[in-house]
Formats: sequence, structure tokens, C-alpha cells
Amino acid sequence: MKTCACHDLEINSLKRGDRYDPTHTTSLRNAFVRDLNRRFRRLKASITRAIVDKDCFGLQNNGPVVMADPFPRQFDFPRSADKVDEFMLWLSIQIKKEFLETVVIPQLGQAIESNWTNLYIADSYKRGIIRARVSARKAHYKIPSLSETGGIEASMSLPFHVDRVGLLYTRVFSGLKGITDAMSNQIAQVLAQGMADGDSPAEIARMLRNTVSNGLGASELGKSLGRTVSAEQRARTLARTEIIRAHHQAMVQEYRNWEVENVLVQAEWVTAGYNVCPRCLAHEGKIFTLDAIQNMIPLHPNCRCCMIPVDVTEEVK
Repeated sequence: MKTCACHDLEINSLKRGDRYDPTHTTSLRNAFVRDLNRRFRRLKASITRAIVDKDCFGLQNNGPVVMADPFPRQFDFPRSADKVDEFMLWLSIQIKKEFLETVVIPQLGQAIESNWTNLYIADSYKRGIIRARVSARKAHYKIPSLSETGGIEASMSLPFHVDRVGLLYTRVFSGLKGITDAMSNQIAQVLAQGMADGDSPAEIARMLRNTVSNGLGASELGKSLGRTVSAEQRARTLARTEIIRAHHQAMVQEYRNWEVENVLVQAEWVTAGYNVCPRCLAHEGKIFTLDAIQNMIPLHPNCRCCMIPVDVTEEVK
């Protein structure tokens, strides 16, 4: 039976020598990170417009009006604490719009909430299903091709996959919320300190942008608190790691789905083969049951490892 172009591409990419990215998700991970970077840039630009251009704290002459930004001197309260509280309320709305806003979409006859991050997780999950099916057939497991079972969308609609990918959506959303919550707390501390020190609007805006990009570790306040990892860094790590997790969970679940047909799969650990950490290298080539490997990959943040099915024509030692 003739296969589609995406399956041919996947088959060609499964050569064991192609080890830099065994999951073949580099482009997807990079796209996720670029999207996050754009959102952080917009957030930092909004902070500058609010504090410098709009003079929301009433610290200088009024600037130009920009839609969705505070109006001039909007947070010009007598007490600095009130200025900080009102600014953080406004900032929380900006953060929600950029990172946490959900939309209601129809799926399988019912309305569900969807976050922008779901697109990347769903894409990686689909690639994991395709990879699992193609790898299993190459390893001589007697299972049909994707085209023979209705294609990737038909597989994605199976209850087990729907449940698994839904949990991944929630995990990413919760992780991103945790990152932005921590960032907001850091920004509030830096803003309060800047107000107390009598810093200029430009300096306050610069410190807040720096907090988003570099965390508190770059400031004297941050050094005293011992925090160094920025929201941007944590978000990029989250994106890369969760793409790998989605790919892996899709493969494991796909193989579990075939257990009802008495297709029992064992998994071999495959590293990227380049710049591999000792923890991952120690697992290279080892054989695991699906139960054992289920939650092992990613082994650590930014992990690039993958599993492949053990060839049933080879004796497992």
C-alpha cells in the first residue's frame, strides 16, 4: 500500500546514525521557544510604555497614549504601596493575555478550553504517534500502518490518547502559570525597591525588564534572596522539555493501545549521541518495559532522549 509523504519522511529519518535529535522535534521546540520569546518581548515593551511613555506613576511629564496601556498618571497615588499594587494588577492582566489566556473551541461535539501552548504539545504528540507506529513496523511488529487505521487524526481521537494529551495540556499550562506567578512576585519586589530608592521611570522600567530576562540574580536585591533563574529561561526550558515529554508519552500510549491485540513492546533507550549528559548516557541501549520507561523520559530538563521498540527478530539479552 502506498504511504503518504509524511510517513516516507519519517521512515527516512529513523536511521540510527541520525542521533543529534532522535525525536526529530528540534524545529518544533525552536518554534515553541520563538513564540515564547515574542510574548516576553511584548510584555517588556508594555512595561516600558506604561512606566516611561505613559508615566503611569506620575513621575515625569505625560507621554503618548497607547491602546490597552494605563492612561497617564493612572497609578499616581500618594502611597508607593498603592502604586505597586495597582501596577501589579494591570501587569497581571497583560501576563494573562500573553501567556495564560484560553479560548473555547468545539471538539468532538463539545466545547473545551484551549491554550495557545496546546498547539505545540498536540503537534509533538502527533509526531510521537507517527514515530511509534513507523518504528514498530520497522521492528517487525505486526500492526497496521496509520493510513490503514484512518490516519493520525483517527488515532488522536482514541479515548486513551485524548486523556493523555489532555493531561499534558494541563501540565504545561500549570507550569507556565507557576513561572509567571514567580516572575510577578519578583517584579513586585524590584518595583517596590525602585520606588523606595527614588529611581527614575526609565531606571525602574529597565530593572523590571531585566528581572523578566535575567531574574533577580542580576540585582542587589536578587543576590540577597539567592534567586538567579529568570522567567524567560524557565519558560524556554519548559517548552523544550514538555515537547519531548509529549513525544515520549504518545509513543508509550500508542504501544499500550496495541497490547489488546497481544502486541507487547519493549523499549530501547536512545540518546542524542552528541553532548549527552552522564545520566542519559548510562541508559543508552538499555531495554525497559513500558511500565518502567513510562515516566523516565525526559530524564531531566532539556533532555533529548527517545525510546524505540526492540526489534522482535532480535534476541533480547
